[in-house]
Amino acid sequence: MDFLSFERIGLNKNEAIVYIELMKLGQATAGQLIKKTEFHRNIVYDNLEKLIDKGLVSYILEGKKKIFQVNPPEMLTDFLEKQQESLNKKKKIAQELKDEILKHFKIVQTKQEAVIYRGVKGIKLVMKDILETGKNYISFGAPEESNTLMGKTFWKNFSIKQKEKRIYSKLLFNLSLKYWGKQVSHKYNKIKYLENTIEPLTQTIVYGSKTAVIVWTEKPIITLINDENVAKSYTDFFDILWKTSSH
Repeated sequence: MDFLSFERIGLNKNEAIVYIELMKLGQATAGQLIKKTEFHRNIVYDNLEKLIDKGLVSYILEGKKKIFQVNPPEMLTDFLEKQQESLNKKKKIAQELKDEILKHFKIVQTKQEAVIYRGVKGIKLVMKDILETGKNYISFGAPEESNTLMGKTFWKNFSIKQKEKRIYSKLLFNLSLKYWGKQVSHKYNKIKYLENTIEPLTQTIVYGSKTAVIVWTEKPIITLINDENVAKSYTDFFDILWKTSSH
């Protein structure tokens, strides 16, 4: 039996050592425990008090001297049950706090019309949001850099999940991605290609009331706008491009 086992059930190292030495001695004064553990007297007294509070140690008085002893081993399980009760109370409080914070978070989200992300993680957040909202979406202007930065596996996995969730999309790729359109083609994707020879590094995705404008630089910048009027404006522009683009 070592102190590590006692640490696993919630005692600190010093508590565990004092407890073990007291158990070996059967009964002991604080002085005897100081000698046995080689701890400073303050450490021994402090940890004896903690063990008493936990119900694992008690003492009797012989004159003015305190004689300490470990309580029956059943108190160990009683100690764990109290810990569980305390944990349950903390969980309840945490849930109440979570619900309260969520209310404020939703209010902030409602008020917030635009947010800016930077880097690959931002792209992943937007694409995850598309899957979670389940909204059909449109996209135009995706350049080859989108494959380079995110990796083709990421887009293939997204396309599979999109298909599983039956989310329809209309995609206007730059010409450099014509080879790629064939690889992610399925009945939920309609794909056309922009005819312009100059390929911008900007991609726009519209889903529901949200519009994501992605600048595909080395560290992408994503502006996510939650506004129905903006979404409609980009959708109207997309419809014009869609009519004049080729398969």
